[in-house]
Amino acid sequence: LVTVVCLASCSDDPVNFVTDRDPDASATYTAEFISDWNGVDFPTNFPGNPHFSGLIGATHNNQVIFWESGQPASAGIELMSETGSKNALASEVNFAKAEGVAEFLLSGGGISLSPGAVELEFDINETYPLVTLVSMLAPSPDWFIGVQDLNLFDIAVGDWKDGVTVDLLLYDAGTDSGVRFTSGNADTASAEIISALTSEPVDTDFVNGLHGTSGKYIGRMVFTRLK
Repeated sequence: LVTVVCLASCSDDPVNFVTDRDPDASATYTAEFISDWNGVDFPTNFPGNPHFSGLIGATHNNQVIFWESGQPASAGIELMSETGSKNALASEVNFAKAEGVAEFLLSGGGISLSPGAVELEFDINETYPLVTLVSMLAPSPDWFIGVQDLNLFDIAVGDWKDGVTVDLLLYDAGTDSGVRFTSGNADTASAEIISALTSEPVDTDFVNGLHGTSGKYIGRMVFTRLK
């Protein structure tokens, strides 16, 4: 099992990463990220310019983990969740591709003003049926949304799933100690584990990644099979 860390082969050089495509892939999907984050439903210290960074992730097998609740964040997840940068995480995906545990890099747009939506089209094959895809909530210290190890292939019926909807929690990467959306940079001296965000009521509305009173999710990802 490869747990991705930023090794010497992981570059931080700015690169315009694009989604890998394969016309011969066994399936094609759209991933639509729909954000319901708004100042009416999540009013506590709701920031100006609420947005999400560009989507970044991979199709892969079960021999690699790019992020997981309860585990420390990789350098790529840290930079994505703190700054929205794709560079280090894309390099970690490319490292995993070289190791034979990931197949396609996924890279798409963000949401310039929340609430809103953004869509990414990608290809996938049976040998790499899992999808990991993330985006930074901004502004924030180190908070992000995403799916992890989502299997789009239905083994029981031997075919790709027509559609999957994932309700999204808000996660804390554990690398910055800020408590509000606009908190200044405060790197955590000893990085903690990734966890669903729980805040004090005076800081945000989030408890265990959801609105603490209504139980409302911040958004969802909808995966729809095209072929």
